Amino acid sequence: MPLPQKRWFRLAEVAKRWSMAVSDLEDYALDEMLQLATFVVDLPAEMGSWEGNGQRDCFSVQDLPILNGPQALLRSSLLAIFRDGQAEVRAFRYQQPNTYLHIRSDVAAIVVRRDDLIVTREERDRFECEHAATSAPDEPPAGTENWYSQDFSRVLLAGTWHKFGKKQAAVLRSLKAAGDRGERWCDGQKILNEVESSSMRLVDLFKYKPVWRQLIETDGNGGFRLNTAMLSPERRRVRLFRLSGPPRAVTRAAKAVSGRLPRAATSARA
Repeated sequence: MPLPQKRWFRLAEVAKRWSMAVSDLEDYALDEMLQLATFVVDLPAEMGSWEGNGQRDCFSVQDLPILNGPQALLRSSLLAIFRDGQAEVRAFRYQQPNTYLHIRSDVAAIVVRRDDLIVTREERDRFECEHAATSAPDEPPAGTENWYSQDFSRVLLAGTWHKFGKKQAAVLRSLKAAGDRGERWCDGQKILNEVESSSMRLVDLFKYKPVWRQLIETDGNGGFRLNTAMLSPERRRVRLFRLSGPPRAVTRAAKAVSGRLPRAATSARA
């Protein structure tokens, strides 16, 4: 029996499907190209219409609904969430013009965090239809030396495949997401707690995966970040060029020429 379709998706799921960073989805949302929402349960609200010029507005209550499920967020709320990591929300976006949807005045505002943001199936499908968004590839393009799956369970580095366990991959995803948000360094212990690892140090979690030291950089003070330069598709090609390309050939030629010069000079003097 087929499973029912999901009604909504977290940002990481949509970013994986569209092969882009979560920060790109946030930018689309601020430009009002993509509508983000949050999920609420049994939330008393007030819906009505308003008229006015911003100085003397007249509000007319039309309904007192109890909200359940995804509720679209206003751009002002999203801006606060992206800037501060969370925001108190009292109002939601409503499709009809000159119509408002607020949490009732006798009910406390809800706190919406970055991790609470979702995209409904309808909104995802609308965006894909309008902008021809495509799914992320499951395999690297032919000839690629460096690549990683969206969940970081598989990483191709310098032409060699590496597989990571669930919590190891979760750490790599967290570091990638932090980099997308512009965070320079991440506290290692905090990341381990977020992925619910029993290890006390990253080196313990990755002790059977020595390649992790190439993928993760440290500041020496407990801070870590993903080494995105190491995963660049150009990295392997440039490294091989430097090791085995023209520079080495030129050096050998220069040595050969220098080795012949003294003999030529001696013959000339004779």
